Amino acid sequence: MARFLIIGIALIAALGGLIYGIDSGIIGTTLGQDSFKLYMFGPSKANASLSGAIVSCYNAGQALGSASAGYLADRFSRKYTILMAAILAAGSAAIQAGAINIGMMVAGRAIAGFACGQILSVVPVYISEISPPKQRGFVVGLQGMAIACGFAAANWIGYGGSYASGNAQWRITLSMQIPAAVCLAIGILFVPFSPRWLIQKDRFEEAQRVLLRLHDAEDNHDIVNQEIIQIREQINLEKMQNDSSWFSAIAKLFSRQYVRRTVTASFILAMTQLSGSQIIQNFQNIFYATAGFKGQQALLISGVYGMMGVIGQVLYLVFVADKWPRARTMWTGSLVLCVMIAICMALSAVYGGQSGGDLSGARGAIAFIFLYSMAYAVFFNAVVWVLTAELFPFFLRSKGVAVAVFIKAVVAIVLSQITPLAIAAVSWRYYSLFIATNFAAAVVYFFFLPETSGKSLEEIAELFGDTLATGHIGEIDVDAKGIELGEPIVETRSRV
Repeated sequence: MARFLIIGIALIAALGGLIYGIDSGIIGTTLGQDSFKLYMFGPSKANASLSGAIVSCYNAGQALGSASAGYLADRFSRKYTILMAAILAAGSAAIQAGAINIGMMVAGRAIAGFACGQILSVVPVYISEISPPKQRGFVVGLQGMAIACGFAAANWIGYGGSYASGNAQWRITLSMQIPAAVCLAIGILFVPFSPRWLIQKDRFEEAQRVLLRLHDAEDNHDIVNQEIIQIREQINLEKMQNDSSWFSAIAKLFSRQYVRRTVTASFILAMTQLSGSQIIQNFQNIFYATAGFKGQQALLISGVYGMMGVIGQVLYLVFVADKWPRARTMWTGSLVLCVMIAICMALSAVYGGQSGGDLSGARGAIAFIFLYSMAYAVFFNAVVWVLTAELFPFFLRSKGVAVAVFIKAVVAIVLSQITPLAIAAVSWRYYSLFIATNFAAAVVYFFFLPETSGKSLEEIAELFGDTLATGHIGEIDVDAKGIELGEPIVETRSRV
């Protein structure tokens, strides 16, 4: 019963992933609508700089949103930070759908990015903190599933919008970002606070009630008390060893003790951009044009492309989550993406310029873009969020993930600005960048990524040499409700 409760809570929080998937994916199909290009860019229906600005302002907002998320999640809770992000996401969608000029569109996309920056920083942290260690890969992976479903929905929404007339093509499409945001804003009110956040705030009775429900341990308070003691003592130990102020915590992320974790998390999320996945998603219609497909036909291909991510995510949940070691999943996936992009690049080089006649080679290039999408979902779409949330100790977790999301957004800003220009200048040769970055990532993951599978969040910190508090019940007096009255017996250990 507890497993279903945890999954239910995670599915509600994972609506944040659905919002991100739709908000990120919808702009790719919107930029493919002729009515949108005519309204925003004028009779030429093309402006590479403005196209890049619409995409990059979203990423700039994401950077700012992630920067605020660490403080808000610790100060006001993970739950309320997610609520605020959902409200902002709904408002930004309304601004985009009602945009009357390019400035209003840019503002709407920037606010949407701000909301998604908060969502990406806080949702995986929240889900990881309610998940049992042995199931964390699956439960946090539900966010990846939601992201994949969001991308798929965005592509089909864009294709459906192409059958509308006039500006309704893109206004209706952009307004479809609102439902998921409203559902999250309502649903998040009914999920519990993170038990670790409650313990940090000395709200032990609330934390106990949450953990009793999550563990389905109403008749065994000792299990929950043991976990509360270990979490509390770990948090207290971290407080004793570190200044608890927010700015000091940010500085700690780049200290000698924690910089490896900060760099690792930032590298993992930066590679979600440098792998080529987001570029292909946002500018896929341009890539399809290099293979000879344009207009409504390209939008239909986008819809099918989105479904490949969903299929890949299902394969991850069934065959990979909590079954494959995290590090092996990452380096294997990077090598697979190298091969996929190399084949796609070769096919685009030979057949991309053809129009009419035999388009089998161009269709082959599209097929490998599809396989690329599925492979990315299998190996990365969920695992990157599982790993990023696992790497940090509690007092740095929300801030560390926020910094990693910030770096991801900065990389996305740069790529979104240069991609339209690079594709126009070098066409299929642009794929070579992502071949190189994926190969480099495989090397990094193979040699430097620690294995975190099956460990508690507190035990993972020990992998990096942190002292681990190992409080146990011992001779604690316990009242009728199971709240300890005495002091726990606490030990510490550190990994040398």
